[in-house]
Amino acid sequence: MSIPTVNSLRANHRKLDRRRGDAAHVISAMSRGASLHLTFTRRGSDFMLSNGIRVTPEVALLVVNDVRVVSVNDGLFPTTPQTWRYVEP
Repeated sequence: MSIPTVNSLRANHRKLDRRRGDAAHVISAMSRGASLHLTFTRRGSDFMLSNGIRVTPEVALLVVNDVRVVSVNDGLFPTTPQTWRYVEP
């Protein structure tokens, strides 16, 4: 384990800030009526907003863990939701 340098810490914080900003944009789109969908493709799982914008898995994880976003529970099994919607707090 190495000691993090100032530059590596800055780069890590910039990456986290980008993800948080992207999650804020996705939640903003969801507050205007879009929903987040999980689909499965040949290359793996994909997250997309209902307006066609692709969401990275890291950002989608931040979004689905937000208290304003709830699952619709429309998956094949009850514990595996595939759609999330924004609700007013």
